[in-house]
Amino acid sequence: MTVLVADEGLLGLAELVPSHCEIRWYSGRDISPILLEGADALLVRSTARLAVHQLPESIRLIGTATIGTDHLPLAALAERGVAVHSAPGCNSFAVTDYVLSHLFSWAKSRGRAVNQVTLGIIGVGAVGSLLHQRAQALGIHTVLSDQPRYDAGDLSDHVALEEVIRQSDVISLHVPRIPVGHYRTDRLLTADQLSRMRRQSLLINASRGQVLHEHDLLNQTHFDVVLDVFPNEPVISDALISRAWRISPHIAGHSAEGKYRGTKQILRRVADVFGFELEPLDEETFLASVAGPRPDSQHLIETILQVCPMAETDRRLRDRVFRAFEMEKPDVFDEVRKMYRLRRESERYPL
Repeated sequence: MTVLVADEGLLGLAELVPSHCEIRWYSGRDISPILLEGADALLVRSTARLAVHQLPESIRLIGTATIGTDHLPLAALAERGVAVHSAPGCNSFAVTDYVLSHLFSWAKSRGRAVNQVTLGIIGVGAVGSLLHQRAQALGIHTVLSDQPRYDAGDLSDHVALEEVIRQSDVISLHVPRIPVGHYRTDRLLTADQLSRMRRQSLLINASRGQVLHEHDLLNQTHFDVVLDVFPNEPVISDALISRAWRISPHIAGHSAEGKYRGTKQILRRVADVFGFELEPLDEETFLASVAGPRPDSQHLIETILQVCPMAETDRRLRDRVFRAFEMEKPDVFDEVRKMYRLRRESERYPL
């Protein structure tokens, strides 16, 4: 029998795993060592706190239903011979819905026509490239910056960060977290660079909290900010909340389809390694049962605003954090995140 320890938020796992496998569920950020005893694989999300020294020798594989892997101690796991698999691109479409929803809402609040906005995209991987394609289809002019891909010869339409800042009305960040090195992304936009952003422009961060420094954001107030991720997450300072135009509890990628794709991608790896087949599933019926039917609208902008209405999420998180005692705030962030209602994606995208 294959034994899987899995985050309870992995959508579709129970439906896809055959009955001869055992699933041990965990919730929250910490994983009990007792659950891991005798397990073959560990399946996590971005919130997992993983202590490598507590992993039993039986664990051969860790799957993370996320695009990034910076929440995992990859070097230590490699030393232990534990294979790590992620789910690249799983929630790309959901994140682009999130970004476009904020762009549309912000443009309307500023009296700007969407096709008169220049969108700067920093990081042109799975999310950034899809955002570029969707924005252009909506008549939004884009400028792209991704130094590592440009240096590798994988991106020709590239400009420097300073040029993105100079040209853009809206800047959206989609880079992985790289703490050190030539391509480091911690504090990717410095205080000096932020000071040169256009007045009454918009900065969106749905990548990693450490890409921006809280002090820099608090000292530069001539542009609006949307934050889905935070430097000290799950702790958010009252000052940063007050500074931001909109906030959300790390849910930019939380569509039913995105979460299901992430589960399915890592589970395919597990099935390959341990030699079993996934159970058949009527995917559209399943997704509709957990998040309702897909919206049926001929107007894409209206559909995106309908599936991804962020004002209520912003209000709920602000209200709960402001009311909480300091020691309670990390729990409040996780509670509001857990309460977030799964949404459908605005268009059909491969599962």
